[in-house]
Amino acid sequence: MTYICANCIGEPVLRSLLVAAMSHENSCTYCDHDFPSVELWKIVEKCDQVLTTYYELSSQTMAVVHYDRIPAGKDLLTTIQELAVVSESAATDIVETLGHIWYDNDSRESKYPDDDLWFVLRSTVESPLLTEWSKMENSLRNEARYLNPKVTAFMESIFGGISNAHTEDGTPVLVDAGPDTRYSTFHRARVFQSDRDMAEALQHPEKSLGSPPSGIGSGGRMNAAGLPAFYGATDAKTALAEVRPPVGSYVVVASFSVIRPLKLLDLRLLGQVQLAQSLSLFDEATLVAAQRRDFLRMLSTRMTSPVMPENQDRNYLITQVVADYLVMHAQASIDGIIYPSVQVDDDGMGERNANVVLFHKAATAINADSENVTAAVDLWEQEEDGPREYFKPKISYIQVKPLYPYQQAEFRPKPALELVKDSIEIHRVMSVEIRTDPTVVEVVSDPASIWGR
Repeated sequence: MTYICANCIGEPVLRSLLVAAMSHENSCTYCDHDFPSVELWKIVEKCDQVLTTYYELSSQTMAVVHYDRIPAGKDLLTTIQELAVVSESAATDIVETLGHIWYDNDSRESKYPDDDLWFVLRSTVESPLLTEWSKMENSLRNEARYLNPKVTAFMESIFGGISNAHTEDGTPVLVDAGPDTRYSTFHRARVFQSDRDMAEALQHPEKSLGSPPSGIGSGGRMNAAGLPAFYGATDAKTALAEVRPPVGSYVVVASFSVIRPLKLLDLRLLGQVQLAQSLSLFDEATLVAAQRRDFLRMLSTRMTSPVMPENQDRNYLITQVVADYLVMHAQASIDGIIYPSVQVDDDGMGERNANVVLFHKAATAINADSENVTAAVDLWEQEEDGPREYFKPKISYIQVKPLYPYQQAEFRPKPALELVKDSIEIHRVMSVEIRTDPTVVEVVSDPASIWGR
């Protein structure tokens, strides 16, 4: 029987898991000290569990078997030695014992049909969260949206530690917006079918170009119907593309400055969440963290995927509920979400232009709640010597008195945005360019070749 002591196990969590089973009855096989020891097979069991959970075989891929390429990752001996932090002699004995465990005497086959085994870390681990997610979706659609304990418990298990989530390079998924930050200005667009409607809206641009008032407005990707939300973009081009205007319409694009500090969840970073390097694969909590990491990656993709118009009500329900939970998250105090645009290509720098949604507590602009117009507008200018007129929009802002203190009700959030007065642009949509990925439909002579599939 082979024994190993705590002094010969360098992995701290693995060592702590085995200390209770160690005794002075047996001496360590790998050192000359009389320290309490434990049977080596106990380490073998732990290593087998970790290999099954977190690693996959890389020495049986097509590139290795058929093209004699060097496998990715590391050979089994090196993997075990680095995983358990043990000597080469101890790792060799662990590998030999694993070979016995993996061999099935009845079938005379091994779990891994190769002697030269190489392993790499899995990109994902098996998780029950996808099943729980499906149950939550079913509960939302068929039981109750509000005060749903199943939803609350699931959301807490996923987003409970979101304020501490980081990418591999240490970037937090919660980013700052506001003065002197990367996200100090957002852009918003609105479509108009006629110049009359547009002129009327421009008489109160803070209200008409900002988020709709409470109780008005349809539901969106991140908000239920009637719940105010500011949908914008990090640049004017993306804001214009996101409204998908028809040819012949007008699109007004304006910039809004973020005037107070906000905290935003960046879904682009959420898909890059990594486990902390300090976590041990022998710790049960690491598996929970890995499952959560994988789910967050899936969720970031799910929340930003294109949705067909006929499926909006159904698919937006889930993203709306996620947003509802995040806006009420006490610890993270999230004011909005940044997510990639699917309407605009990458800007050439490897980063996709982004959309932003600011929740109701950060969606209000200064003067948006004014009951009177805030600007005088004239869109057309007549020729001096003729009846013709040409498009030359002008705007003059009117001094607006602030609301009296008693009108600032507690349920009204403090404004977080301010219209950049000289930023308004009017776009007349002349044509729309569509980029596609075409596939030619093959014509076959025998219908049976299709029906037989």
